[in-house]
Amino acid sequence: MADYTSKKAGNYTILQKLGDGGFATVYLAQHSVLEKKAAVKFLLEDWVDEPDVVSRFFDEARTMERLNEHPNIVKIIDIATHEKCAQEGLPPYFIMEFIDGSSLEGLMKSDQGFTLADVIKIISCALSALQHCHDLGVVHRDIKPSNILITANGDVKLTDFGIAKARKNTSKTGEGLTLGSTDYMSPEQALGKRDLDYRSDIYSIGVTLYQMVCDRLPFEGDSPNAVALKHIQEPPVPPVKINEAVPLKLNDIILRAMEKDRQHRYQSCKEMLEALKNIDQDDEEPVNSSHDISAVDLTQAVPGEEDDAYNGDYDHSAATHPTRKFSVKPPVELINGIRVLLIVIAFTGLFLGVFKGYYLFTQAQLVLKSYPSGATIYVNKNLVGSSPVELSLPPMGYLISFAKEGYATSTHYFDVDARQRLVLEPKLQLLTPDLSAVNSAIGNLENELRTLPSASYKTKKEQERYEKAIGELAQAWKSTFELLEKQVEYLDPNLRLIDICDKYGKLEKLEEFYLRLIKLRASSDLFTFAGLVKLRQKKRKEALRLFMEAWTRNPNDRFLLNTLGDFFMEENKPGKAKQYLEMSLFLYPEQYNIQEKLGALK
Repeated sequence: MADYTSKKAGNYTILQKLGDGGFATVYLAQHSVLEKKAAVKFLLEDWVDEPDVVSRFFDEARTMERLNEHPNIVKIIDIATHEKCAQEGLPPYFIMEFIDGSSLEGLMKSDQGFTLADVIKIISCALSALQHCHDLGVVHRDIKPSNILITANGDVKLTDFGIAKARKNTSKTGEGLTLGSTDYMSPEQALGKRDLDYRSDIYSIGVTLYQMVCDRLPFEGDSPNAVALKHIQEPPVPPVKINEAVPLKLNDIILRAMEKDRQHRYQSCKEMLEALKNIDQDDEEPVNSSHDISAVDLTQAVPGEEDDAYNGDYDHSAATHPTRKFSVKPPVELINGIRVLLIVIAFTGLFLGVFKGYYLFTQAQLVLKSYPSGATIYVNKNLVGSSPVELSLPPMGYLISFAKEGYATSTHYFDVDARQRLVLEPKLQLLTPDLSAVNSAIGNLENELRTLPSASYKTKKEQERYEKAIGELAQAWKSTFELLEKQVEYLDPNLRLIDICDKYGKLEKLEEFYLRLIKLRASSDLFTFAGLVKLRQKKRKEALRLFMEAWTRNPNDRFLLNTLGDFFMEENKPGKAKQYLEMSLFLYPEQYNIQEKLGALK
């Protein structure tokens, strides 16, 4: 990774690196004349050739400029033009005010605790900054403790608007770009919803507040996808059950901010801020069914004069079991009460009908088939039947597995939107397929390549022998490709053939084979194998492009995910490698070699 220490960025001299991120790196700098310190954010060189990423990087600077007036938002000082960057030999960058202090994340990891006043002050300042953003139509989308800075004087600053208002993914999204941090991600963000609004930020600030008072995250898992599923499905453990010192009002504020349905959250940061300000105010204690209420003996009770209009008809001289005298005509109050009850029943029926209609209207349709049919299907590890199966389910993330005796289990993860119709039709692979014919053909091809005589023949007999060998080799190629085409989805024969072609310098011929098939049927397998050929040819950028083509067609392929993990490990990009390997392990947990690789990355 490039080091910009001692270089000049505008009027600033770069002093030292402060930290790295997925897209950018930040350095401490000092003004050459004023000696004022600043932070310079450089786009990582990996992304400078990606127009969408460069555009988003400058969008962050423009967004910060729009928000400059708020005291709790990090201010931008300057932004370099493309010409300036080229002149200085630097990637795109912009200059921000330097915050001399620590992030909220850093404070959480330290031995320093938080008082209730600290918690309220920090979150209130963050909410005030977010309300300013929302008023100007900006949704942050990545609220988390590392993006909340605390100065040495105790001032709070919100930073990192790198994905704020992001409209679409870049061409490198498949390489591990995640819009938001999984640990703090709202359910709608985890579901991949495109209509994210300010309430997503409110959920994330709720998670941050939860972590501050509980000293732990509300949801933890073995992988980012596992955590995302919990944000979508599981209710958080109430903070008071983890930390008894949490005031009940603060407990309620956190749980409301973290409601799964954004309609049930605070509808603005201002509303949540008001709730925090009023946390010390005492409310009248409401009657609650959970409170102990002393039992009352009703057998000897008699109505007092204030009880009802029929007290005069009550016989006080009656014996043990008193009786009540009622007039023949029902009272007006009773008639009106019955009318109200009927109206309530009618409206309840209407509401239930509308609710049922709304429920059915928002359901997603899952059509799950398999080839061959009859596979046992599990949805989120729950048995739902044998293929084919059609299900109506609420919009959310689903882990879907197809299992059939004699076939490899096929597992897939999908985020399903409301009213979406998802048709999943995997072709199951035999655990022990009959690959004898194609393996024999590959073995024969290897033999022909190994025994091919030299092209520099000297006699007619040597020429005839060479021409005969060339003819037999051409037939071996033809036979191998014809048989492999019928079973091209199976891994072993393809990997064996790639090794042979690499050994004998025939990778271009194998590449032509895969590219020809891709034109006929562009499958994930074919793009993956073509990418492996490019890797053997030392053409890593082209290989990655082919792997991404494969990933867009099947982001759940185990071999492809593991290949991408290995690719980025070789590229010395452990963050990206980890994402793909974790996804592979999430889909197929019994991969001990992947567990070891992930352990080495930590």
